[in-house]
Amino acid sequence: MLALVTMIPVGRAVWLSAASPEGLALLSDAMAPRATSLVVAALWAGALLVGSTRGPVVLPPLLTHALAVSDLPRFEAFRSPLLRSGVIVTTVCAVAAGVIATSLASHGLADMAGVARFILISAIVGAISTVLWLVGQVFPRTGVGGAFGIVTIGWIGTLAPSAIDYAPWGWVGPAYPTGEGGPSFVALAALALSMVALVPALMNRLGFVALTAQAARWDSATAHATGLDFSSAMTTYQTRPHAARNIRAVRPSTHLPWTFVVRDAIGALRTPGRLIVGVLALVAAGTLVVMAFAPGMPGWLLGCVAGLIAFAGLGPLTEGVRHAASAVADFPLYGIGDERLIAQHTLFPLAVTVIVTVGAVAVCSAIMGVGIGAPLVGALALGLMTMIARVNNALKGGLPTVLLTPMPTAAGDPMAAVRILWALDALILSAFAGASAVLLFEAPIFGMSIGAAVIAIGISRWRSRR
Repeated sequence: MLALVTMIPVGRAVWLSAASPEGLALLSDAMAPRATSLVVAALWAGALLVGSTRGPVVLPPLLTHALAVSDLPRFEAFRSPLLRSGVIVTTVCAVAAGVIATSLASHGLADMAGVARFILISAIVGAISTVLWLVGQVFPRTGVGGAFGIVTIGWIGTLAPSAIDYAPWGWVGPAYPTGEGGPSFVALAALALSMVALVPALMNRLGFVALTAQAARWDSATAHATGLDFSSAMTTYQTRPHAARNIRAVRPSTHLPWTFVVRDAIGALRTPGRLIVGVLALVAAGTLVVMAFAPGMPGWLLGCVAGLIAFAGLGPLTEGVRHAASAVADFPLYGIGDERLIAQHTLFPLAVTVIVTVGAVAVCSAIMGVGIGAPLVGALALGLMTMIARVNNALKGGLPTVLLTPMPTAAGDPMAAVRILWALDALILSAFAGASAVLLFEAPIFGMSIGAAVIAIGISRWRSRR
């Protein structure tokens, strides 16, 4: 029933997007093989990063404790969750490749041999990703360094395209259905076999403390997510502030806004990893906005992705906004009005968003040969709307009890879908904000409607904050 209600419509929408003229133009572009290599590099870097917080070897806390203190080797005790995670990752990679390759083949842009080759290579990429995911769990610090190295080399590959051919992820590009082919299968298969051979030794190095800690955090996160409290679930995996602890954050000044900007900036510096990821996400959002204005690109789709990435990138920058939202829901603490408290805490994320997006749009417009005016206006509009969505999300509070009331109708009870929409409203609005930002000049009424909806939701939540 779940597949019929959710997975099939989503899969159909993905297929229609891939088979549309805009999707085919994007997938058959001459730069698609090289872009595929960069996507694989990002996937492998992400696997190393995610493994340091939530690896593939995770079981319920009680079962984890029982197996970890037993005499069984780690590989035998925790083999099942690793295999399950590997199957999921490999299947997702193969299915994504199958959608791309089949869409190209159905329009005569690729042959069946190319389709089979690309799907097989993608399955190998999934197997390598699983091993890298495990490496990140076994060696968290090494995984972070490895991910930074992959991102750095990938960035160099964008500046020097010939350098990407010497990296392992560069072997995936020639296997693209419209690529020229090559010995990439043999090289990637040898790499995957050598990495899989190291899995038993890696798993036997899993420590008791790391296993139980990841199990407890995952159990807490899933409990919050089951209750549709996704913000608390994400907070479970936030790193504790560790850098710049000796720097005073609150510095009295005659200019109150400057005090809040300095406070929020130093607070963000205390989690440098999250700050860097947030800034890179804003850069990616600005890049996608510029690409959305390029001729032949699916603008609305790239805009939706840019909105989601911008919303995620603002997360590390809006800790002050979340603190202010929790403070204004109680008695006054700081001697200033609630409205001023929220407004002052939005100054730092807005300033960073403007600086980063303007810089990203200027650079990408110059590289891609796209006029800077329209992308700049769209990026600024996107940053403003996602910032308001972040404030709305901070003011949301807990699930209203009225949404727990069943509402029988002839078509069933729609309240489950309503609760999901309530939990994901910020993401949905951010996606629509991204689409409206890139369609601002083509459909201004759509953009104004989305902006009005975001503001109206914020006003409603502000009035009911207590």
